[in-house]
Amino acid sequence: MRDGGARSGIVSLITDFGLSDTYVGQIKASLLTVDRGLQLVDLTHQIPAQDVAEAAFQLATAWEAFPPGTVHLVVVDPGVGTPRRPVAFAYCGHLFVTPDNGLGTFVLQDQEPEQLVVLDRPEFHRPRVSKTFHGRDVFAPVAAYLASGRELTEVGTEVPPSSLVRLPLPAVEREERVVRGPVVSIDHFGNCRTLIHPEDVPWPRDKVWVRCGSAMVRGIVETYGSVPEEHTLALFGSHGGLEIAVRMGSAARAWEITRGMFVEVMPAE
Repeated sequence: MRDGGARSGIVSLITDFGLSDTYVGQIKASLLTVDRGLQLVDLTHQIPAQDVAEAAFQLATAWEAFPPGTVHLVVVDPGVGTPRRPVAFAYCGHLFVTPDNGLGTFVLQDQEPEQLVVLDRPEFHRPRVSKTFHGRDVFAPVAAYLASGRELTEVGTEVPPSSLVRLPLPAVEREERVVRGPVVSIDHFGNCRTLIHPEDVPWPRDKVWVRCGSAMVRGIVETYGSVPEEHTLALFGSHGGLEIAVRMGSAARAWEITRGMFVEVMPAE
């Protein structure tokens, strides 16, 4: 469905700005200058600096929790001020406002947005645009106008949806006796998350080995509480993918797991 649906009045926010400076506050001020009635939801501002892949993953874990008509503003923009495009796109009843650097990759997977525009209409930007803070001066006001009911084609020029920049998706490899996929994100608890989904694993969950580096566990359980404290486990997390965790501990720290390491699932018999 292309843009044209009712708006929820909600803007979700993801940035790598942290909270020790005023950048997040300035983003919110820019949004509220356009429409003081908007509801602003902070998803996270603790993305590691310039980490586009982590921001793309975090967005994918959260956007479907919001009602249709929500605008998702994501500003992780190492190319700010360069020829990279500022864009907005529509997908499944939601709108996304981002730099064109791959931030929509995990939301879209192998799909294309229903509509994509380049944000080239200065009348929807702040009067003075800093070359180093497009989050405040371009993305935030456009997100606010969209959340207030403006159409995508009002705030930008439509371009082919296929032109949206994508990150290379980490492949889930399926062989006869092993399913393999990389750790794509490690959360606050040290849980090591992958894009291996239940449909990728053809064997009974209690009859598999799950391995990552020197960590190896038998079976995929339903909850963290399924094992004793400080024991390692594998489960399908809230993001839908397989993760390795330690109950009441950190799998990343305990097993020295880092992003990019491969998790393997193999039949136990």
